[in-house]
Amino acid sequence: MKNRLIPAVLALFFASNCAFAQSTANATGIQDSLSKLSSKIWKQKTDSSRLQANAVFFKEFQSALETSSSTGITLDSIAGITRIASEDGKIQIFTWNVPLSDGTNKYFGFIQNNLNSSVVIQLQSNTNNQAGFDSKQFTPQEWYGAIYYKLIEVEINNQKAYTLLGWDGFTANSNRKFIDIYYPDKNGNIVFGMPVFKTDKGIKTRVVLEYAEKANMLLRYDYQSIMVEKKKKLKKEDAWLIVMDRMVPMDTSMEGIRKYYVPTGDTYDGYIFRNGFWTLVENIEVANKLNLTK
Repeated sequence: MKNRLIPAVLALFFASNCAFAQSTANATGIQDSLSKLSSKIWKQKTDSSRLQANAVFFKEFQSALETSSSTGITLDSIAGITRIASEDGKIQIFTWNVPLSDGTNKYFGFIQNNLNSSVVIQLQSNTNNQAGFDSKQFTPQEWYGAIYYKLIEVEINNQKAYTLLGWDGFTANSNRKFIDIYYPDKNGNIVFGMPVFKTDKGIKTRVVLEYAEKANMLLRYDYQSIMVEKKKKLKKEDAWLIVMDRMVPMDTSMEGIRKYYVPTGDTYDGYIFRNGFWTLVENIEVANKLNLTK
């Protein structure tokens, strides 16, 4: 009986390996094809031709994402496309930019949501220079535009939410970085922004950090040391938090004009997640500075 089982087990083993190899080959082929299309976007010399090439790629990418949901293929290596994902892989966010001749960018992307049923949500940027931008909530149709490079899963009011770190080539003279929240509301609708950021200017829906175009600003999730108050005494605590450069004007006469802000180079602030809020922590004692790359 045992001898009869061995061929069957071997057949199943080889069949599984063949299926895996075929799936990998399919994923590679699809990604190579999409990479050829995406690469054409940034080779174009005019705004109209770049946007036209992007429209072709956008359509093909959406079709591939919708197909990948049923085939299990992961599209994670497409030229020029930034992908972030939840730990369980059920949320994927893809973003990229199309640079324009005036120094600004148009942003595009997709959210692939496989939490309950498979849904692919389009992202195409609208204006992101609104008054009170750090206090507004947006739907995917109102998306402000950014390249997201980090996703941090948190739980707020017994609901899973996703903290996003992102970059925006805002104008010809300045860039911006964001800390934002993405989550489904009680009706299942997708929302960007949640009033959970305790800043030095009150509670905000997102953190917006503008700085000089030629500067490099650190904004990353890292394990560092902070000083916390316990029983009216300050004690050092190691924790995961969002670490960022302290930004200052190049000259005191430029105070408040964010396009002239640069890092101090030796002072760091951050946001730590506690009791459902991201809370500002100033003057972080950076214990692992060598890992804080820009």
